[in-house]
Amino acid sequence: MKIFMTGAHLTPALAMIDYIQLAHPNDQLVFLGRLYSQERLKQKAVEELEVKKRGVKFIPFAAVKFVNSSVIDLILAVFTFPGTIGKARKILRQEKPDVLLSFGSYLAVPFVLAAKSLKIPVVTHEQTIAMGKANQFIANLADKVAISFPQTSQYLKKDNFYLTGNPVRQAIFKKDLKKPAYLPSKTNNLILIMGGNQGSFVINNLVKSVLKDLLKEFTVVHQCGRANSLKNYPAELTKIKATLPSKMQNRYFVREWIEEEELFWLYQNSLLAVSRAGANTVLELCLARLPSILIPLPNTYNNEQVLNAKMMVKAGGAIIIEQKKLTAPVLLDAIATVHKHHQEMRQKLAKKNFYQEAEAKIYQLLVDVCQQ
Repeated sequence: MKIFMTGAHLTPALAMIDYIQLAHPNDQLVFLGRLYSQERLKQKAVEELEVKKRGVKFIPFAAVKFVNSSVIDLILAVFTFPGTIGKARKILRQEKPDVLLSFGSYLAVPFVLAAKSLKIPVVTHEQTIAMGKANQFIANLADKVAISFPQTSQYLKKDNFYLTGNPVRQAIFKKDLKKPAYLPSKTNNLILIMGGNQGSFVINNLVKSVLKDLLKEFTVVHQCGRANSLKNYPAELTKIKATLPSKMQNRYFVREWIEEEELFWLYQNSLLAVSRAGANTVLELCLARLPSILIPLPNTYNNEQVLNAKMMVKAGGAIIIEQKKLTAPVLLDAIATVHKHHQEMRQKLAKKNFYQEAEAKIYQLLVDVCQQ
């Protein structure tokens, strides 16, 4: 079976690639993704790096975006969209896949339309509780829809959906992960700070103001995102680090992107995490039983990150700080609270079963639509 994968939700896509390569090594995989996570800011995406690392063919593509666009961009999108579908048809004709597996977003829309016109079956997966507009559109065209939460069915007009859960990168369960080489031999009270694939301006700026307070007691690994045309946080934070007392410098580590095994070691050995609340990040934090302070990205469609965060709070493993209430004292108080109760929070997460073997379930959907 040749599987063509696309969409902007990278983590579940990587989890599916890992599963298929291990369980079905004779299948062919092609991944179409973005070169830039933020096109206007020219911030390099991590798709190409992670996909090629797995030996999978990567095709770069830039799709037009209708949601959250300016009036001028919207007008341009209307005129350029037919051409985008034409390019998608050309790529699919060249690749000749048996099935298209979509992970949503505006990037996948032209390929789903192209696939339907070429009679290529489509399966789409929604990782969040609140289904985005692009994936609602895609779901109306897809042969089968995989959802991660039962509540997501309210956004669907057809009954061709299947509760699969979210695919999980299997390396998270490894016990023999190597400690990152940049960390000192003794690493106590480790805090992991993450802003998602793109990094977070808000979190990065706040870290600058609380850094000295944090480093008195904690070791901090800070994933800040890749440089873009507006900001170069890796360089800026590295400069700030150089001004700190040497003892504090040895407790602060700036990373623009955290490689998978490095990330999972940090999950297993950190005291707590401070993070955005993307669906897969929250799921991985739950699976790692890592007590967390979640700062949901505001103004997401149907408050999807808030809903993700509430799931972990309900399980007893996290507290939420709304971005509008996020200040240095509030963050430091939250860290002190989670530090005090981290064992109790970890035990509550351990009592829950978050893993649903979604990879095998989604793969079966691919087989089913091909057989039909």
